[in-house]
Amino acid sequence: MSNLQKKMKTGKINFIMALVLLLATIIVMGVVLMTMSKNALREQVDQRMLDIANTAADMIDGDKIKELTAADSDTPEYKEALETLRLFQNNIELDYIYGINAEPDGTFTFTIDPAEDDPGEFGEEVVSTEALRNAAKGVADVDDEAYTDKWGRFYSAYSPVFDSNGEVVGIIGVDFNADWYDGILNSYRAVAVIIAAAAMIIGIVLSFVIMSKNRRNFAGMLSKINDLETEIQHLDNSLVNTSIKKLALLPANGNEALKALAAGEMKKLSVRNEYDEVNTSLENVYEKLKKYISYVDRTAYTDEITGVLNKAAYREKIKELDDSIKNGNAAFAIGFFDINGIKKIYTRFGFEAGEEIMFECAKLLNNVFGASNVYHITGDEFIAIMDGKGLIDMDNYVARLDKEIREYNSGQNGEYKLSVARGCAVFDPSKHEDYRHVFIDVKANADRNKEFCYESQNK
Repeated sequence: MSNLQKKMKTGKINFIMALVLLLATIIVMGVVLMTMSKNALREQVDQRMLDIANTAADMIDGDKIKELTAADSDTPEYKEALETLRLFQNNIELDYIYGINAEPDGTFTFTIDPAEDDPGEFGEEVVSTEALRNAAKGVADVDDEAYTDKWGRFYSAYSPVFDSNGEVVGIIGVDFNADWYDGILNSYRAVAVIIAAAAMIIGIVLSFVIMSKNRRNFAGMLSKINDLETEIQHLDNSLVNTSIKKLALLPANGNEALKALAAGEMKKLSVRNEYDEVNTSLENVYEKLKKYISYVDRTAYTDEITGVLNKAAYREKIKELDDSIKNGNAAFAIGFFDINGIKKIYTRFGFEAGEEIMFECAKLLNNVFGASNVYHITGDEFIAIMDGKGLIDMDNYVARLDKEIREYNSGQNGEYKLSVARGCAVFDPSKHEDYRHVFIDVKANADRNKEFCYESQNK
């Protein structure tokens, strides 16, 4: 046997080993990517459900509803709560929203239900779930498992309603169709499975080519690796097409070494260099998959619509601030920002226009306050948390924001302009026991500013 024949035999063995490693890497990375994508997406969907429930609960006056009975259906207090829930029922993508009361015997019953068709009767029993029991204890929660009642099969989010004494006096429940919820998770899972399966098939094809072709076809076998890059590019497109404004978060497109193989630009190599090229290609695929894992990790804390930090990141920041308050070393200021007239934009120009104006507002807030400090908390509302800043600093930031908004509006030819109500507050240890108390102050300031904006526009 000649030296060349020995090299070729050894080369085939090495190639088979390399491809086995490639297949193992694809399988492992596919499983990891699918798991992380599913977990991150589930957290985002759950958070959307909780955001709606929490927002509705915050808008209900606990002192007014805690004594309501079925006989109070004609009272102003009952009608006010009913109208609040009806706004959510009619304007937000959900199945049902309703009030719940925790009974002394541990059961739960309907209170206020704005549904037009077949509403729950006041006092009618509600299916009890762990998330509902947690809400009765004062902790907002979302169902991990779907449940079924006479209205259908749902996942639900629950948020407690507090009175002025901080006691739980009611619960707001929000139902989402289980098929809708499971469909979102399954669509992303299917993308990951397709990519992993396609990559495995390509690897098997490559193995067959290597074992059945001679050295003259070796370069053609290597070009098949580019098919794997194509499938990864498909994942790029799938993620972009099912998200909004996320292109900047994705890993860089393309791989120059694999592109060179696909274009036939690789020169004929020695047996040793061809093996090196397989190793290089394998490393490139591995690095690309690591970037996707990093991307999925980042999106767990990134808002889908606006690209700023999301509610999950906001909750982590609140925990951090509350810890610093307990330790006596807290120093921060917060700004609350609420886009004016967003419902009119939705009504006249569609949801795409509303999402576009929210994205542009988030971009301006990032420019002024910094991307690591801005959070999209719910609907058209944003929070900026500035460590170590005082009221004068916040006044300067707001002045810069006003300038940015004016410049943005001056360049718009559309029929609507960006207008933002705002309020600021600075942590004061003498009157703020925790972050929640600072938030109450800043929200009140923003509400007053919003009323002023409304009065000014209607003069």
